[in-house]
Amino acid sequence: MTENGNTPTPENNPPNTQSYGSYGSQSGTSQNRGAYQQPYGAPTYGTPAGDPQQPGGKKPKNIVGIVALALSALGFMLGLFPVTALFGWLLLFAGFVTGIVGLFQKLKEKITSIIAIALSVVGTIASIIAIVIFAANTFANDPEFEQMIQDAQASVSAATTPSASATSPSAAAETSPPAAQASTGTVETSSAVEPTSAAADSNAAADVPRQHTNALKEARSYLEFSSFSYAGLYDQLTSEYGGKYPAEAAQYAMDNLEVDWNAEALESAESYLEFSAFSYAGLYEQLTSEYGEQFTPEEAQYAVDNVEADWNAEALESAQSYMEFSSMSDDRLYEQLTSEYGEQFTAEQAQYAMDNL
Repeated sequence: MTENGNTPTPENNPPNTQSYGSYGSQSGTSQNRGAYQQPYGAPTYGTPAGDPQQPGGKKPKNIVGIVALALSALGFMLGLFPVTALFGWLLLFAGFVTGIVGLFQKLKEKITSIIAIALSVVGTIASIIAIVIFAANTFANDPEFEQMIQDAQASVSAATTPSASATSPSAAAETSPPAAQASTGTVETSSAVEPTSAAADSNAAADVPRQHTNALKEARSYLEFSSFSYAGLYDQLTSEYGGKYPAEAAQYAMDNLEVDWNAEALESAESYLEFSAFSYAGLYEQLTSEYGEQFTPEEAQYAVDNVEADWNAEALESAQSYMEFSSMSDDRLYEQLTSEYGEQFTAEQAQYAMDNL
């Protein structure tokens, strides 16, 4: 049989399959006709207006905003202290500017920039308030500033007092009848003397050296917060580790204080018994010692006689302290409690402590 040229062969008539990129197919349905088919494996592209996002729909981090937040936080902390306030303000300003720059970062999150800007503003306000409070406290506790105010007040009162006294007699002379004027002559004399004495007192106060008045103020401050003897307070004012006032200024302060030294001794005795155990004799020795409180014998005697103390309980507390930090025999502990080089309790008090350990 001869081969017919019109007979279809597999090479000339391929199978009726759908080819990609063509419209429809011979065996396709009407739904496939006219539909464009994208070649398999071709990459897909997002729309040009789509924002690049991280997985989960979050925008990328704003590095500029994070830097601004760090600057503002550090500036906030440093701005609260007077020593570092200037450096803190610089950091707060840098954080504010950097935060604004972070707001204009496209396609980046903005929350860190917003927080940085708000923190820089709040930090600046808080720093200013802290500086104002610190300055107010400094001036309020500055003896030189207080002395300057007192001098100004004294000068104003000295300048106004004579003028007021000068106008009063003239006004009385103009309004009083002649008989009354004769009787007011003595009044004019007395009224003229009073301003003179007041002015003399103010001038005398103004003549006191500044260090003398400062020493008096500092002595009063010491007595407000602790108990001192006369000698102990004088040493505190003149010591190189204390006020470092000259002897004349310290003596002026001591001479112008109004203090009940017996009450100071009693307060000191109560403080000692609050934090440690003492015998009657041991407390008296502590109050009068030159290495202790330096009260006079009379002041120390007043204190130990009037302090509220159970000496048996003090002996027991002292014995318990010794046994807590060291191991001692009963005889050695008893000797320590009664020795004149030890706690100086009486024999009865020491025996009470030994019996109740």
